[in-house]
Amino acid sequence: MGRIGRLLCKLLADTPHEVVAVNDVMTKENLAYLLRFDSIYGQFFLGKHQVAVSENGLLINGKAVKVFTEASPENLPWKELGVEAVVECSGKFLTHELLSMHLQAGAKRVLLSTTGATGVPMIIRGFNDSMQPAGQPIIASGGCMTNCTVLLLHHLIGNFGVESVHINVTHSYTSRQSLVDAPNIDFRRGRAATSSIIPVKVDLHETLESVFPTLAGRVISSSTRVPVICGALCDLNFIATKPVEANTINQLFRKLSENQLVGLIGYTEEAVTSTDILCNPNSAVVDGTLTHAIGRHVKLSAWFDDQFAFTNRLVELIDQVQSN
Repeated sequence: MGRIGRLLCKLLADTPHEVVAVNDVMTKENLAYLLRFDSIYGQFFLGKHQVAVSENGLLINGKAVKVFTEASPENLPWKELGVEAVVECSGKFLTHELLSMHLQAGAKRVLLSTTGATGVPMIIRGFNDSMQPAGQPIIASGGCMTNCTVLLLHHLIGNFGVESVHINVTHSYTSRQSLVDAPNIDFRRGRAATSSIIPVKVDLHETLESVFPTLAGRVISSSTRVPVICGALCDLNFIATKPVEANTINQLFRKLSENQLVGLIGYTEEAVTSTDILCNPNSAVVDGTLTHAIGRHVKLSAWFDDQFAFTNRLVELIDQVQSN
């Protein structure tokens, strides 16, 4: 029940799905407080949902939600509660073996809210969601950067060819950083998040090379954390297999945003900043004003709300796994 878990809980309140239980290290009082008050989305949800503390957990819009603080998923009463699906958002259980503990506890399906280890199938909305493995009880959703870049690369490869690509995501600071200078294995990640522009290492290139085998050894990925609380800008620089014009690329993504990828890819030519894409549900909002091309060298940029957009993908995947 961190940033993604709490946002998911609130979004699910507007769906037919029933949240029956949550598991986290924090107390139910603290959880109720953080569900009610949010430094980013407070105005979006303020007064929309009623949250109170009950004897066994929470009351969300009058419905009982049990709260547990179990360290090991296998000890959770998922069978007793009739849990259909667990969304694993802790970031601590990434392998098929560890995620299976939820199944051992009685859950029928597990959805991992990030990229899992080898052996955990990954489903990206708008890319391979029509090919969900039959009978697979555990799937991963990828992360916010993966959902953005996979959609963009898929159509760039299909329409223009991609010889190599360098992706940098300018990203808001996260809970894995420090507010003041502190020890960290990654020295830079330990620096004060609200005071500096901080380059951090990411493994996005590994994920993209596994999704697009033709790009093996041809992807570089990096991320730059900046002092904003939410929002991201993906700069995708690639070499096409043939000369291409910026307007041609913009026309492609404008068309996709109006047709087959409505709600997943957006397109704008307005002078927006990261603040303007907060609460935008698209995995990527292509900024046509930032598209540039010189021969085969191309730069494509897309905004995304790294929390709200990604959590909407989780809601959609819950719909999908529940229907299969």
